[in-house]
Amino acid sequence: MLNRSAFQGLIPVLQKQFYNRNMSTFVSTVNPVTGKVDWIQQDENYDFHQEIARAAYADMLHDTERNKKYYDALRGAIAIMRKREKPVNVLDIGTGSGLLSMMAANLGADTVTACEAFHPMAKCAKEIIEQNGFSDKILLIPKRSTDIIVGKDADMPKRANILITEVFDTELIGEGAIGTFTHAHKELLEKDCIVIPTLANMYIQLVSSDFIRSWNEIKPIKMKGYEDVLPPDELTSCSGAPLLHDIQMEQLPRECFKTISQPLQVFRFDFSGQEELKFNNVSEVTAITSDSGEVGGILMWWDLQMDTESKIMLSCAPSWSHYNPKEMQWRDHWMQAIYYTSKSVQLDKNEEFKVVSCHDEYSLWFEVTKPDSKIDIPDLPVCNCGAHIAYSRSRLGMMNDPDRRQMYQNILQKNSLQDRVIILEKSPEEITDDDLDYHKIDLVIGEPYFQSTLLPWHNIYFWYAARSLEKHFSDQTVILPRSMSIRALAVEFEDFWKIRAPVKNCEGFDMKVFDDFIEKSSDISDADVEPQPLWEYPCQPMSEITNILTLDFDKFSGLESTKNNEAVIKINSPGSCNAVVLWTDFNFDQNHVLSTGPTTTPCPGKTVKWDMFTRQGVHLFKMPKDNTMCNNILVKIVFKPDIGDIDIKFHYNCS
Repeated sequence: MLNRSAFQGLIPVLQKQFYNRNMSTFVSTVNPVTGKVDWIQQDENYDFHQEIARAAYADMLHDTERNKKYYDALRGAIAIMRKREKPVNVLDIGTGSGLLSMMAANLGADTVTACEAFHPMAKCAKEIIEQNGFSDKILLIPKRSTDIIVGKDADMPKRANILITEVFDTELIGEGAIGTFTHAHKELLEKDCIVIPTLANMYIQLVSSDFIRSWNEIKPIKMKGYEDVLPPDELTSCSGAPLLHDIQMEQLPRECFKTISQPLQVFRFDFSGQEELKFNNVSEVTAITSDSGEVGGILMWWDLQMDTESKIMLSCAPSWSHYNPKEMQWRDHWMQAIYYTSKSVQLDKNEEFKVVSCHDEYSLWFEVTKPDSKIDIPDLPVCNCGAHIAYSRSRLGMMNDPDRRQMYQNILQKNSLQDRVIILEKSPEEITDDDLDYHKIDLVIGEPYFQSTLLPWHNIYFWYAARSLEKHFSDQTVILPRSMSIRALAVEFEDFWKIRAPVKNCEGFDMKVFDDFIEKSSDISDADVEPQPLWEYPCQPMSEITNILTLDFDKFSGLESTKNNEAVIKINSPGSCNAVVLWTDFNFDQNHVLSTGPTTTPCPGKTVKWDMFTRQGVHLFKMPKDNTMCNNILVKIVFKPDIGDIDIKFHYNCS
């Protein structure tokens, strides 16, 4: 997910004349279907528009709890300044859409200064501010806060006495919050200022979970009647990559993990200026376990104290640790995170343990040990084995999936795999007769997963790879998987639709300018289908599963010509359909199907359970479809094998 700071380093030339340019250019890109380099025509500012369309601005504006609590905290801060008989001078750092600045102006602040470094967003904010009638009350500076100068004839004539800002991400400090607040207090704020939020608390909780651990390390492969296949030592001893594993923790099945400690506060970040914010810090917390188990991961979240009296709290905690679960707000711009320790630690119930927590300016990392064990202050973990850099968390989990492993074992045994393996470090098209010792190939089998794929059907690259071996085939060669089917399901998401939905109105402010701004970039850069890990986003089925297209891998000649197909998805459940989900099934034989879609048959009124190790394809509607007015969706698909292009379009039959 991209947050506000993701835009600050974009090339300035792309910012110029944003609304006036309508040019295109050819871009070199790897085709994930064929594996070859293609030249495709894109809008000259394609990447730029994609950054905008994929930002978390809209998601934040849909976050009602966040918005209301910022508003309430600002109202209280202004009241305090009025009680002190001081003028109210508000600074909004990273204003984005201008929402917080308009709140301040609406509450009667004497001056409001907003800064926004991303020039197109600053231009959008200016138009939103004008649309809402605050252009004479808000000074917008299109700069980073760290570049603002205070003084006569400078950016700001005087320092502010209220700072309101939202420069946080899932990791809290990953957007540079420490540096932003530190600089603001030094250069932009009065000594007795009020800061919103005032401080942040960070919490962790130890869990025992083979499932969570499987997202970080490769486990041995166990085969009945054979010795275990062990991963290399350099992989099992690697501490992993320093990147957080952000996740919608509320959707992680509770049977997949066991908490073995209570939530522990490990850091407190004081944004008020009363205490120094440390750019590098270490904390050690000793506690007692609540249950026994091997530490499989560390869950992390944080909360914000919005006001000076600790009356307004904004929490990102999961429900089992939330101070008020009824107040929980779904959000995708702030999630929770999982961190992994470099070594496993087995703990008994009611046993004492120690957590060493570290952070630098942007990152966090943790270690767990027993109190009597000596531990050096750990450095930021770095992947030494390469696997944590080459593979995503979901791919590591997929490689450890016992059901997937068992299916492949069954298929290989069924097809009489011999006890001899030759590793050829070549692409399929480079293999020669000499590499094969002049033997013909009787069986081609592959796991339909490739690092370059984004959408599920991109794994059809398997067909291209197998096809390049055709000259080495015997008369009886078997291709496994035998076929690939693209399947679809109409659904109603509970909350996920918000990431693309127009805001319209936010806390009484008109956001049409913002909606148009995002939609314009989305129309230029967004495909009709995007990849998403849907196990994190609850939805209910609105139709039966519909087959869109099946491609037979056994007969290469059958895939030579363009494949066209149409399928109708019939909406047959009450509700509001807001998306179509697509995935692939790979058919090995009658008893073995590898699916990247639902793990059980979807039932009306029940949440769909999706495969947790792959991303499904999602087509989100701009407007939900009520089944009383829109009862079916026509899906048209065109596959051009010669160029590896798969195009999917959606048409609604609405009255």
